Amino acid sequence: IRKQSGNRWSGAGSDDKIGTGPSGNLMKRNESGQAPETSSAWNNAYTNIRKANFMLVNKDKITPTAESNHYVGEAYFIRAWVYFGLLKQFGDVPYFTELLTTDSEELYRTRDARDVVASNIIMDLDSAIQFLNWKGSGPAGDEGRINKEAALTLKTRVGLFEGSWEKYHGEKGTAFAVSGQDGTKFLQAAVEAGDMLIDKVGNKVFKGVAGWEYNGLWDQESYKSIPEAFLFKVYDEEFAIRNNWGTYSTGGWDKGITQDCIDQYLDMEGKPQAISTLPIDSKSMINLGENLDPRYKQSVWDPANGTLRSMSPPPENGHAYNTSMPGLITNAQRWPTLTGYRIWKGTIRVPAGQSLNTEDDLIIRYGEALVNYAEARAILGQIDQTHIDKSINVLRGRVGMQPMVLADVTGWGLTYEAEYGYDESAPAIVNEVRRERRVELLLEGFRHDDIRRWALMDEVYNGLKPRGAGLQQFLDYWNDPAKLAEEGFVWSTPAAVKLKVGDNCEAFEDGHINPFFKNADFKSTGTGYFIDEGRDYLSPIGQQEIELYEAKAGVVLEQNPGWF
Repeated sequence: IRKQSGNRWSGAGSDDKIGTGPSGNLMKRNESGQAPETSSAWNNAYTNIRKANFMLVNKDKITPTAESNHYVGEAYFIRAWVYFGLLKQFGDVPYFTELLTTDSEELYRTRDARDVVASNIIMDLDSAIQFLNWKGSGPAGDEGRINKEAALTLKTRVGLFEGSWEKYHGEKGTAFAVSGQDGTKFLQAAVEAGDMLIDKVGNKVFKGVAGWEYNGLWDQESYKSIPEAFLFKVYDEEFAIRNNWGTYSTGGWDKGITQDCIDQYLDMEGKPQAISTLPIDSKSMINLGENLDPRYKQSVWDPANGTLRSMSPPPENGHAYNTSMPGLITNAQRWPTLTGYRIWKGTIRVPAGQSLNTEDDLIIRYGEALVNYAEARAILGQIDQTHIDKSINVLRGRVGMQPMVLADVTGWGLTYEAEYGYDESAPAIVNEVRRERRVELLLEGFRHDDIRRWALMDEVYNGLKPRGAGLQQFLDYWNDPAKLAEEGFVWSTPAAVKLKVGDNCEAFEDGHINPFFKNADFKSTGTGYFIDEGRDYLSPIGQQEIELYEAKAGVVLEQNPGWF
């Protein structure tokens, strides 16, 4: 079991974050729609499903014990986890609970409807919840193991995903709608799991030291004693099990968070920037740190922190990180990021953590369950201030953010635009929970899936040209040798760090960085990203798999819409 991205942070294939170039997942203009020969995601998933089925089919051959029951619960959880991955990627898939061999007639069965697959996933999670122990209890141990809290959180995730997929694709009439279904039963399942989890865990979220209340959750050697951490991968130097992010989490990543994402943060008084009375300047990162939701400067580097070296002394980098502003030029300026908004959430600040790579990886946490719960209730029209106080406001309270007040949200009278991932026809509370989700779960791998389940890929992605921070603040900093020297920055060839507009940097007309300015599609006159709304919500099934079904059993394994 891994995070959605299989790495420390994800989100480059969305409107929240960019990598070193335009995302291939969002640039489909010249894609023919021809499916690949095979799909490793499809094949590997069924390999893992067979392993879970092997245990579940044979579980009654032993006398049940408290310990064995917990392991049975883990098998149900793993089968649900893998099938959910298939559901998200392919939609309808064959659902097997039998232990099949290469000679089994059932091996070449047709695809089950996604509604059936999702229902089976929920049933598996209900079984997992029944058998698993709560975190820290039972004889099966605790260090990094699956537990009841993780299963309940996954149930909120599955219920919200499938329930909203059926609702929004059905309302929009897309090629991916589920006939006769409106998603209510799955949304209710998410609420049911959320209520059970909240009754157990209450308001026990992690809270770090002052200034790191939120950020500190991702800088832990071990999550064993942290209540909010439900499922995590253990890394241990003794057994040479190490992660792959500590050495570069404060180093030369070229990725960056987008201005479109930053624009959606509330101000520190709890109001959208569009109606804020605070002096917000979107072109100044220091100003944003002073005026936005505290989670902003605990997720994005704030130059007001001082130099990177003073905040997180690198073990072997000498004076190279004596800079307070991120660089914009790869391999020249220090600590580069294409958007100017350098990722700070999850940075490993302790030198030993950077060199040993043994900090645990947080996979499932309570914070996700709380926003899943709030959104499911909001969509169903079953949310009131009490529900908000025990979900959204628990998370806001961690950082001292102003609480969400339902009456205030309803009275703002804002226009919510689909291009930012909002439902233009929904009550304000639905959209404010979406905003909260984007902020709280930034980079944790949910944004692209959220846009897909809301049936908004066309509105959000088509024509999108990612923007970065205000360029002038970088020109002022990196072109000022005296300022660099004052901070202790030394470079053998000072000219290499100079920023020259039109040469190694560029801005849009609004003054914000154009990170892809060398790509014609992303210039001011370019057409930006493009996806095919009749095809790109789901991945194609491999041609070999379709041909195998036909050759072996005469069964038609139907291809997904838009692919051939």
